[in-house]
Amino acid sequence: MSVAAIELIGVDKRFGSVHANRDIHLTIEKGTIHGIIGENGAGNSTLMSILYGFYQADSGEIRINGKTTKITDPNAAIGMGIGMVHQHFMLVENFTVLENVMLGVEGAPLLKNGIAKARAELKRLEQEYELDVDPDALIEELPVGLQQRVEILKALYRGAEILVLDEPTGVLTPPEADHLFRILEQLRDQGKTIILITHKLREIMAATDNVSVMRQGAVVATRKT
Repeated sequence: MSVAAIELIGVDKRFGSVHANRDIHLTIEKGTIHGIIGENGAGNSTLMSILYGFYQADSGEIRINGKTTKITDPNAAIGMGIGMVHQHFMLVENFTVLENVMLGVEGAPLLKNGIAKARAELKRLEQEYELDVDPDALIEELPVGLQQRVEILKALYRGAEILVLDEPTGVLTPPEADHLFRILEQLRDQGKTIILITHKLREIMAATDNVSVMRQGAVVATRKT
């Protein structure tokens, strides 16, 4: 039996009197698309924010690829191969696609040979995962579907093996959403692990292999889709 990509064991989080996450036990299998569904306020976004290092759990354990770890901030998450595409994009609108992808890793080994190497790596990722977008286009001139591709490319450029998408279709048209699901399937088929946070059953049925249901801060069921 293969080691799970992610195991959350007894994760608990409070914000004052609000019990956002209640003793969460969750296993995400490698190379799958795992949906997490619940009403607004069910605690799924809080849980993923803990996984990505925005919040610290009050108690519990996180295992990545079988190893217990402490994720202190998003940089630590990125270093462990976790990428996150937020519901509201984290892009600089008057920068190009390439500049946005490079932003934050300027001193990293990926850029030791300069912009030309970064451009070549971006092109490779676009071709491998069918995420075509003009590297020299300004973000503010791109439709939201292409902006979302840039967010995914940013995560892949940083070496993400686990990709978390928080309500990714909220700003997309139905055809754009369907195209996103095809991209996610291709990422999965290439060995990536995808976590899809949503409150839409259509998306769960269209895109996921497994699904966990959250209610009032707790995981109440996990099933094969």
